[in-house]
Amino acid sequence: MGYPRTAVRGLATLTAVLLLGACVPPVVGSDDPPPPPVGAGTLTEDQVRGALPQAEQAPEGFHIDPEEDDNASEPGDEATAYPASCLDIRLAGTAGKALRSHRKARLKRTFAGDDGGSLTVSIASHDQAVPAQLFDDAGAAQSSCGSFQLIDETGTSSWKLSRIAFPQIGDRTYSARVESTTEGDIFRGGVVQIAGASRGNNLVYVVYASGPQSAYDPDAVETFTTATISNLDAL
Repeated sequence: MGYPRTAVRGLATLTAVLLLGACVPPVVGSDDPPPPPVGAGTLTEDQVRGALPQAEQAPEGFHIDPEEDDNASEPGDEATAYPASCLDIRLAGTAGKALRSHRKARLKRTFAGDDGGSLTVSIASHDQAVPAQLFDDAGAAQSSCGSFQLIDETGTSSWKLSRIAFPQIGDRTYSARVESTTEGDIFRGGVVQIAGASRGNNLVYVVYASGPQSAYDPDAVETFTTATISNLDAL
């Protein structure tokens, strides 16, 4: 699901606007709309890095994984699913692939659980707003993806989907949890929870993989998603 392969087989630069100094009085009654918040616009890589969750924002039991590089690449577009619409579960269907062509910066940060599991937060910044269709398609896919297969460079894996309650965070929010049902996979019985949240041109994507022998904290995804949107709003 852009899954960390714990499954075994698994911030445009905001141009500095030179404000006319205090010697120029403000225009009263101007109809000009206020400028959009920085964190809702197209961000530089440095701004994206600044909005990723910091160590002190991690919930108890999680720490930054020093072995993971924020610049590490993500899986390519080669993955397919059966049924095909189930790629929308991980925001990687038609709308997700179209959005990727507008991407200007992307970084991720990985946190390890003290009792097992791995949680990755990524921010992708684009030259356009993250479309509502991305979330609409993900929600709609749940009706036909109670169980599905994912086929990627590591092979074929089987998953069972669970609908979960998740609060509204950012402009649009989506979350789902899947359990591995792949025969012969040592991750079988493990769960992966994903969440996507948008803020203007920016998409926050959280992936939490917890193996069958790991402690699973369902609140962690909400905590990291909220922290990341808050960091974008603070830019």
